[in-house]
Amino acid sequence: MSPWLRAVGAILRKDLLLEWRSREALTSMAFFALLVTVLFGFSFDAGRIDRDIMAETLGPGLLWIAFSFSGVLGLNRSFAIEREGGCLQALMLAPVNRSAVFAGKMLGNLLLIGLVEVLTIPIFSILMRVSVLSCLPRLALVAFLGTLGFSAVGTLLSALASGSRLREVLLPLLLYPVWVPVLIAATQLTGQALGGRPAAEGERWLALIAAYDIVFITAGLLLFDHLLEE
Repeated sequence: MSPWLRAVGAILRKDLLLEWRSREALTSMAFFALLVTVLFGFSFDAGRIDRDIMAETLGPGLLWIAFSFSGVLGLNRSFAIEREGGCLQALMLAPVNRSAVFAGKMLGNLLLIGLVEVLTIPIFSILMRVSVLSCLPRLALVAFLGTLGFSAVGTLLSALASGSRLREVLLPLLLYPVWVPVLIAATQLTGQALGGRPAAEGERWLALIAAYDIVFITAGLLLFDHLLEE
């Protein structure tokens, strides 16, 4: 295994171990996502709404609102905990390429947000009376690609915002305008999957998300070194 991959693995293990000990980010993210899902579930009164409308129009938007809003809670802690503990300087002085820090942090955020999504989707299915079993592979693919892009750009901007005292406010202001194109694409693809529409209808949206992921993962690997100097 190359030194770069070992560094990525070490950073990922460190973040997951810290989260396992405290469970602060995961608990707050899961609670917020489930709270949003439950509140919207009772507000919509799914029993009175046509299932096709719920599956293709209302449900996807609700699902991705819960994912993206709860994800910001985890992203805010991604670098805040490093700066508060004085560990960021140690990461900067470590004899590894700083792109490995970005990759390890991004993968940690991806796993945490993915776990919240796994917990949220069954609750969403029950409250909204929308079956997800028949389209689970497609839904998992959309969730993975959308969350990968969200984690990439979120990790990059979290590093930029973490030096500010207003990072909790600054990160959403920076993140959501950049995230909107993929949020729209992911919502469209989720609605098509839940509605049982052919996968070919969403090829352009899928290509948009894939291109977004490639662009921001590459940008993170190339620019992260400069952001840490700020």
